[in-house]
Amino acid sequence: MAETTRTRSWSLSRVGFWVVALTALAYFPLAFTYFWHFFVPGAPILQDELQGAVVGHDFAFGHGSVVQLRAEDYAAHRVVMLVHTTTGAAALALATIQFSARLRATRPALHRWVGRVYLALMTTSMLAAYSFLLLSDPIDYFGGTAFDLQLWGLATTTTGSAAMAFLAIRRRDLTGHRAWSMLNISLMLTAPLLRVLWVALGRIDDDLELMMSLDVGSSALGVIAPGAAALAFMLTQRAGRTSPVSTTAARQYAAAVLVSAAGALWLADLFGRMPDRAPGSMLVLGHLLPAWVLLATCLVGAARAGRSGRGIREAQWRHFAWGVAWATPATAASVVLASSVYGVVDGFLAGQMLGAAGPVLLVFALVVRSASATGPRPMPEAALSSRFGVKDGTTGQ
Repeated sequence: MAETTRTRSWSLSRVGFWVVALTALAYFPLAFTYFWHFFVPGAPILQDELQGAVVGHDFAFGHGSVVQLRAEDYAAHRVVMLVHTTTGAAALALATIQFSARLRATRPALHRWVGRVYLALMTTSMLAAYSFLLLSDPIDYFGGTAFDLQLWGLATTTTGSAAMAFLAIRRRDLTGHRAWSMLNISLMLTAPLLRVLWVALGRIDDDLELMMSLDVGSSALGVIAPGAAALAFMLTQRAGRTSPVSTTAARQYAAAVLVSAAGALWLADLFGRMPDRAPGSMLVLGHLLPAWVLLATCLVGAARAGRSGRGIREAQWRHFAWGVAWATPATAASVVLASSVYGVVDGFLAGQMLGAAGPVLLVFALVVRSASATGPRPMPEAALSSRFGVKDGTTGQ
């Protein structure tokens, strides 16, 4: 049984590594070249050309496209945006190296230095993103204000998760370091994944303009990004020892489903107040489907852990399930609050883009803290220095 668990975890880790690596490497040329045409006329704009070829020229360059809506802002702040995209793309490509367990074991010094360079590039990219958001106004279009609000939230959580990962390794907390690093990478991956989502949606629904597809994709990533980090954390942890399973676990599963269902009805009612031009995919694909899939995954994980008698692991899965269950009513409540400030359309989208992440991230922090506290003790100073090259009580990224 233990061998089966180790094999499964190893396979899932390898699959996750290749998904992240291929996504990051495929995104690199798109992001790295995106702003060169402002400095070198005639330079290729691979991203726009690719989505034009896949969906259509009007989708990529016409009304409601990023090119049409952001052309002036991008031209005015081309240096800031060039720094943002190039350093972000380089950081994401570099991060793929950090997932190698073999590298961490055999070349810890290289792992630390790659981490330091990644941290510098990622921080530079986020500072450039803050600068652009401060210097430019939100897009005057369907969901433009909401999307800028999400960009503020994304930059903040990305920077914050990197800081948590850095502080964890300074405390020699390997569990916390890896968990917060997973969240950071998951947030960084929203850049390429958003482009995949808006192109796929544009291909599926001919009536969607690019900005509307972007709104739907951004809303979905508000659930997917923190949820993916939670799943990555759970699937890369050892199953652990057997321990008692809560006697109320089954009832809590049912209660979590009811909480999520009640939130879905509330959110659907709020969506009914949106104008007719708001596509139904904004509700279903933008929140309900990813939230339900994530909740089902957590409940299945909890049930499987419970059947194998691993109470600690079952509780972790169950806590994540509660975080996801509360994500939907939290989204609905955020829609109500945001609508009073930003209006019906931007308020609904702002609520969807920002509201879901709160409960999931809160549970993520609590589960990681608990796992770090009950995990393996820090190595003695001599062993730590020998293995990781630590000197004078300090550690590297």
